[in-house]
Amino acid sequence: MKHLNKVFAAAVMLLGLSSQAQDSDNPWAVSFGANAVDTRFSAASKLEDQFSQYFNAKDNWNIIPSVSYLNISRHIGSGFTFGVTGSLNKIDKFVNRRGEGATGIDDYEVSNPGDLKYYAVDGVIKYSFMNLLKSKWFDPYLHVGGGYTWLGDESNGTVNGGVGVTFWVVEQVGLTFQSTYKHSFEDDRNVFPSHMQHFAGLTFKFGGKDTDGDGIYDKDDACPEVAGLKQFQG
Repeated sequence: MKHLNKVFAAAVMLLGLSSQAQDSDNPWAVSFGANAVDTRFSAASKLEDQFSQYFNAKDNWNIIPSVSYLNISRHIGSGFTFGVTGSLNKIDKFVNRRGEGATGIDDYEVSNPGDLKYYAVDGVIKYSFMNLLKSKWFDPYLHVGGGYTWLGDESNGTVNGGVGVTFWVVEQVGLTFQSTYKHSFEDDRNVFPSHMQHFAGLTFKFGGKDTDGDGIYDKDDACPEVAGLKQFQG
């Protein structure tokens, strides 16, 4: 619990400096859902092998059956957003490379390191391609950032990067899927490994002001305090 308090305290501090969302109409966004941690990616010695079991959730992913991440973010402009993510997990699947097998293919083993508690807080800068694609519902993006992760009795800073996509099912509600590579500065991966963290959840964007309730945001409304028709800009 003390580690969880550290995560949320750090998130609150970072939020005081942050700004992200999805667009200028609704500059704030909140995302929450489940996350999965996969240590196999850094155990692999070859690039092609890093991705060979990328979606093998049954054998390699660490998941807890509850809401396990929260992201709060704000729009900066020109497709960029900034946000802070807090996440928690439990590591009971730790993947190590045993060596090259008889067929020349690397062999791996999965062990339980003792149900290690995992907590992380990360700053995220995201660039959305939605406007470039001129789409209103398909929102792919790249993201970079950094953060701090607690794993059992160990803790370490990470440099992060990855890809994601949000499918906006309605204007202000979307389904978000994201994969993040978190690079650890610890030389011994058995102490603190670099790893993949996957996210799946709901995103709600908000913050647009419509004083007269005519469906046109104040920033675009010719008469923001008097309801009017959309074709006449309110």
